[in-house]
Amino acid sequence: MSLSSTSPLWRAKTLLSKQTQVLFRIYSSQQEKPAEKRYTDTVLLPKTNFQARINGKKRVEMDQYLLDKCGFSHLYEWQRVNLEGPDFVLHDGPPYANGEPHMGHVINKVLKDITIRSKVMNGQRVHYVPGWDCHGLPIELKALGSQKNLSELTPLQIRSQARKFAEETVTKQRQVFASWGVMADWKDSGCYLTNNTSYVKNQLHQFLTLFKKNLVYRDFKPVHWSPSSRTALAEAELEYNNDHQSKCATVRVHLVSLPSRLSAYEGKAVYGLTWTTTPWTLVANQAIAYSLEAKYCLAEDSEKNLYIIATELLEKNIEKIGELSIVTSFSGSDLAGTEYSHPITGNTMPFLPGSHVNTDQGTGLVHTAPAHGQEDFLVALENKIPVLSLVNEEGKYTSEAGSDFEGLSVLNQGTEAVLTRLAQNVLHTETITHSYPYDWRTKKPIIVRASHQWFIDTNSIKEKALECATKVNMYPEQHRTSWTNALLTQLKQRPYWCISRQRVWGTPIPVLYYKDSGEVFLTEDWIARLCKLIEKHGSDCWWEFSVEKLLGRKLRAELNLTGSELEKGNDILDIWFDSGVSWSAVLPEKRANIYIEGMDQFTGWFQSSLLTSVALQGCAPYEDVFVHGFAVDKNNNKMSKSLGNVVNPEEIIKGGKNLNKNPAYGVDVMRWWVASHATQHTLVPMKDSLLQGSAETINKLRLVFKFLLGTLNTYCETRKNTIEPQYHCLDEYMLHKLYHYHKEIQSFYQKYQYHNVSKAIINFMTNEVSALYCHVIKDRIYCDKVDSPFRLGALDVVGEVLTTTTRSIAPILPHLAEEVWLHHPENLASVPIFHTNYRILESWNKPEVEKFIEKALDVKQQIDKLKDQNSWQLRANVKASPQDCELLMHLQKDETSSTSELCDICQVSSITIFKDDSCSELKVELESVDRQLCKRCRRHQEPDDDELCDRCAEVISSL
Repeated sequence: MSLSSTSPLWRAKTLLSKQTQVLFRIYSSQQEKPAEKRYTDTVLLPKTNFQARINGKKRVEMDQYLLDKCGFSHLYEWQRVNLEGPDFVLHDGPPYANGEPHMGHVINKVLKDITIRSKVMNGQRVHYVPGWDCHGLPIELKALGSQKNLSELTPLQIRSQARKFAEETVTKQRQVFASWGVMADWKDSGCYLTNNTSYVKNQLHQFLTLFKKNLVYRDFKPVHWSPSSRTALAEAELEYNNDHQSKCATVRVHLVSLPSRLSAYEGKAVYGLTWTTTPWTLVANQAIAYSLEAKYCLAEDSEKNLYIIATELLEKNIEKIGELSIVTSFSGSDLAGTEYSHPITGNTMPFLPGSHVNTDQGTGLVHTAPAHGQEDFLVALENKIPVLSLVNEEGKYTSEAGSDFEGLSVLNQGTEAVLTRLAQNVLHTETITHSYPYDWRTKKPIIVRASHQWFIDTNSIKEKALECATKVNMYPEQHRTSWTNALLTQLKQRPYWCISRQRVWGTPIPVLYYKDSGEVFLTEDWIARLCKLIEKHGSDCWWEFSVEKLLGRKLRAELNLTGSELEKGNDILDIWFDSGVSWSAVLPEKRANIYIEGMDQFTGWFQSSLLTSVALQGCAPYEDVFVHGFAVDKNNNKMSKSLGNVVNPEEIIKGGKNLNKNPAYGVDVMRWWVASHATQHTLVPMKDSLLQGSAETINKLRLVFKFLLGTLNTYCETRKNTIEPQYHCLDEYMLHKLYHYHKEIQSFYQKYQYHNVSKAIINFMTNEVSALYCHVIKDRIYCDKVDSPFRLGALDVVGEVLTTTTRSIAPILPHLAEEVWLHHPENLASVPIFHTNYRILESWNKPEVEKFIEKALDVKQQIDKLKDQNSWQLRANVKASPQDCELLMHLQKDETSSTSELCDICQVSSITIFKDDSCSELKVELESVDRQLCKRCRRHQEPDDDELCDRCAEVISSL
C-alpha cells in the first residue's frame, strides 16, 4: 500500500542497528536469570523522553520554553511569508484598554487563536491584527481615579493621564495575550490602537465622507444621557437594572378647550387624566398624546369632576383614584382640537395624536415631554413643536424651569418637588419596581435629555443594512434568533445613532462652527490640513491650538477667513464609532471573513461595524459572525469585583501562592476549557471541576502520545538497507479511520464547532488509537523482529497516526503539539509543527476493510463478555452466517488458526470458525487452553515444554 509521500519519516524501512544488536545479544550472557527477566532485554519496548505528566512549576517552565523554542512569537510573520493566499481575514474587535486581563479576554482571544491556527495548519495564510479600544469614558474614569481636583484639570491634562493609562494597559494585556499562545505580530507595528495617529486620521476622513453623503448631521434631539458621566451614551453603554424603583403619579390636567364632541360640558370641571413614571418631566410637558384607535369616555367622580380616560383602562384607574361613572363615550379622533392648561406654568397646551399611545397601562392619555422621550420627540417633530429643554448636563433643572426647581437634581429631588407643586392635581402615587437603564460604568441611572448632538441618519441606510445583515452566516446557528431579535430588531426601530460624546479623551469631531449662526464649517481642505497637524503634533493639537492656528495662513487666505469667525466644537466621537470604522483602517480589502465576539456585541460592535460599513461602502464588513458565551462563576453568576468571584487567568495558568489549593494548570488546560465549553454555551462556567477535567483529558492525551513517540524510537537508528513494509487489515482499518477522523475534525474546525473538535479528539485517541490499535499492535511492535515487514507496516501507521492527531490538536493545544513534535525521533532540527505540511491520502479510505474489522470487533465484544480469565489462555469457537464468515475469512484464511489477524484482534489463543447457514447472528463459545504462554511475549502458547513460542524462538535465534 502507499503511504504519504510528503512524510519521509513514514517511508523509512529499518534494519537492526548495531546498537540494538548489542542490546539484544545481552540475552546470551544472562542465561542464569529467571525466564521472564532473561527475555526482557530482547523485547522492543517504547523509549522516549516525552513525559506522561508535567505539573506545577515545571508546567509553567515548559510553557515558556515552548514559546521560545518553537517560535510562537514569529509564527504569524512566518505564515505571512511562507503560506499562500487568499488570506483568511479575522478582524479583531478591540477590547478596552482599561484593566487587567480577565476570563472574558481568555474566551475571546483563545477562540480567535484556534480559528486562525486551524487555517494555518491547513496551509492557508491568515490576516489577523490585534487591536485595542483606547478612547472613551471607561479609560478616562480609570485613569483619573479618585482625584479630588478633577474639575481643575485641563483637557490636555486629562488626555495625558488617560493616554498613559491606556498605553500601560495595552503593554500589560499584549504580554499576557502573547503568553496564552495567541498567534499575532505583537510588535507595535503589528497592532492597531484607536488613538494611533494613522487611525485617528482615517476616522476624520470617514466622518467627512459621511457628511458629504448627508448621512451625518447635527441636531437637537433627546438622547440617553448620564448625569453621573455628563455625556450622551449609546444603547450598548447601558445596563438595565431590573430592581429599579420609580415613583409614578396619576395626574389631572384641566381642559380649557373641549372638542366639539364634548361641547355640552363647557363650563364644567373637565380634566384629562394622565399617568407617568417620571413625574419630574412634567415641568417640560408640551402636549398630551392620545390614540386615534382607542375608545375613550368621560367619567364623573363623586365631586362631579369629569375625567377623560380610555374606556379599557377605566376599571384599573377606579382602583387607584376611586369610583368613576361613565357619562358618555367617544372615539380617540374626537379629541382633535382639545387644549389644556399646563399644570405648572398655566400655559395652554394641545392634545395631539400619537401612534405610540396604547391601552396596555396608564390612562390612554400620555404626558408628552419632547426633550425627555424618543416617542415624545417624534410627536413634537410631526407637529412642528420646538423642543423645550429645562435640564442641564448635570441632570439638574435650569433657571428656565422656575425658581421652585432651579438647581434640583431631577433624579433625586425632582419628583418630590414636582408632586408637591402639583398638590391637588395629583390623584394617586405609587412606587413600581421595573427595568431601568443605568450608566454601564458609573452604575447610576440615566435620563433621556435633549441636547445638540451629531447623528448618523440610520433611517437612510436601514433597509440596506437589514438586507446585508440577513445574508450574514451565523455561528453557532442557534444564535440566529438572538441576531434577529437583538441586532435586526434594533436596526428596524433605530431612527438615528448619536455619535457625539461630551468628553475630551477621544477623537475630536473635526467641525468648526460659525459663531454668529452656529452653521457647520467642514471641507476637504480643512480635513486635509487637520490631518497634517495631527500627523506632526498628535491629536492633542485640537485642544492645544487656536482656531487660527488650526486653519493656518494658507487656508484662511484661500477661504477669506480670519479664523475669529469660527469656534471649535467640544465633542468627541462615540467610541462605538471609533471601533465601528476599524474595518476601514485595518482590513486590506475592507471586509473580513469573520468577526468573533460575545453576545453583547449584537447591539455593540457588530452593529456599529455594520452601520458604518453599509453607510460608507454599501455592504457588511463581515461574511460570518461567530458568537461566544460569557464567563461566569460556578453558580452561573457574572464575574465582578463587587461579588468577589473574579477568577484571574494568570492564577489558573501559573497557580496561586498555595499550589496545592490553586495548582498551576498551564496554558493548554485553559485553552481546552475554552474550546470545550465556550462555543456552544451562553454562560461558560469557570469552576475547579471543569479545569480538573480538562487537565485529566490532556494527561490522557499525553499518555497516548508517549506511547506513539516511544514506539517510533527505532526510526532514528542508522539505516543501511530497507525492507518493504507490509500491512494487516487492522493497519488499513486504522488508516481508514484516520482518514475519516481528519475529515470530521476539519469539518468541525470549518464550522467553528470547537467543542465537537475536542470531543472527537478525545474519543478517537482513547478508543480507536489507544484502546484498539495500540493495544492490538503491542505484540507485533514489542516482540517481532525489528525489521519484520509487518512490524514496519505498523510503525508506518503509528507515524501517520502521530502526525495526524498531533496536527489535529495543534490549534487548541499548541504547546502540547509542539512538545510532542520536539520529541519526534526524526525531528532532529526541532522544526515547529506549524512549519510543516502534510496531506491525507485518498487511498486510505477503504470502507470494505472497515466491514472486516467491525465484524471482528463484534466477535471480540462477545469474547469480552464471556471471558473470566486472561483471554490469551482461551480458544474461541465462532458460529457465523455465510455472510459473516466471508467477512471474517479476510482476517483468518483457515478454519482454525492461532496466528491469524482475527486472533490478534480478539486477543485469544486460537479461533475456529464454523459456517452455519441457519445462524442469524454470531455465536461464540470459549474453552480454556492447558499449555503455558510463551515466557517472552506472553501471547502465544509454548510448543511442548519449551519456554518460547515458535515466533519468539525464531527472533531469539536471529540475535
